[in-house]
Amino acid sequence: MSVRYNQNNSPLVKVVYSQVKVNGKIELVPLEFYADGSLKRVA
Repeated sequence: MSVRYNQNNSPLVKVVYSQVKVNGKIELVPLEFYADGSLKRVA
């Protein structure tokens, strides 16, 4: 498995999930968490 990097060349640490309320329903949105502390939404 290859390591993914963001624009700052920081490696992906893990995928985390954030709860978002949409139309009264709570949905989990996957986010990629990088070593530099940045988050990126997974498509």
